[in-house]
Amino acid sequence: MKFKLIPINIARLILCGAMLAGVQSVQATDHFPYCVSDDSDSDGDGYGWENEATCLVQTNTGSYTVTVRNLTYKQVLSPVLAATHSKDVALLAAGHPAGAGLTAVAEGGDTSILEGELAAVSAVAGVGKSSGPVPPATEVTFTIDGSAEYISLVSMLVNTNDAIMVVDTAELPHHSGDYVKLYASTWDAGTETNDEMCSHIPGPACGGAGGSPGDDGEGFVHVHRGLQGVGDLDAAAQAWSDPVAVITVTRN
Repeated sequence: MKFKLIPINIARLILCGAMLAGVQSVQATDHFPYCVSDDSDSDGDGYGWENEATCLVQTNTGSYTVTVRNLTYKQVLSPVLAATHSKDVALLAAGHPAGAGLTAVAEGGDTSILEGELAAVSAVAGVGKSSGPVPPATEVTFTIDGSAEYISLVSMLVNTNDAIMVVDTAELPHHSGDYVKLYASTWDAGTETNDEMCSHIPGPACGGAGGSPGDDGEGFVHVHRGLQGVGDLDAAAQAWSDPVAVITVTRN
């Protein structure tokens, strides 16, 4: 059973269900299989001998290098927050209200509350964040620690009211040098009305406020409907389609 960290303060953090547009897994490029035991490498050259064949000794540092590339035309992604964790953790519960940490990310790109929520969950092995936002057609790279089975990521599309890029519970590569390629989709946090008014949008297209006191939005997390052209935003320029980002996670 997954515990949910949604507004009613239940025990564990739930990130979000079913949003991967696609996952590509790639094994290490070396032509040899991995050794079962490091003791197979008697001379310390990085290669061992098992089952009458040469094998490659694994070097597992328990950390991952994460690269996020923005695939949109004009949407900027806020600093990307990532967590490595067990299968009992997810980022947000589709069809349920967003918690305080996710709300802060979705409305203003502020990750500090969610970072604290994640750090307090025992099933979370590591938390990492990019050093800055990700403009269109650029990428950021950062490192996250922690031996874990899965990774999840979240970021705000900053030229929106409360749209978020999410990758939820994607399986991590198991061996040093292996990587997975993940494609992120967009969700609506449901915490702020999508009026598309610049006074309520913090991104460079508007420069408005990053929060919405007194506005509860739709009230629950749901698939984003895209820009409707009802406010100040230029929908032709700021619109997007999924996937909004490609993420490569490499085991160090």
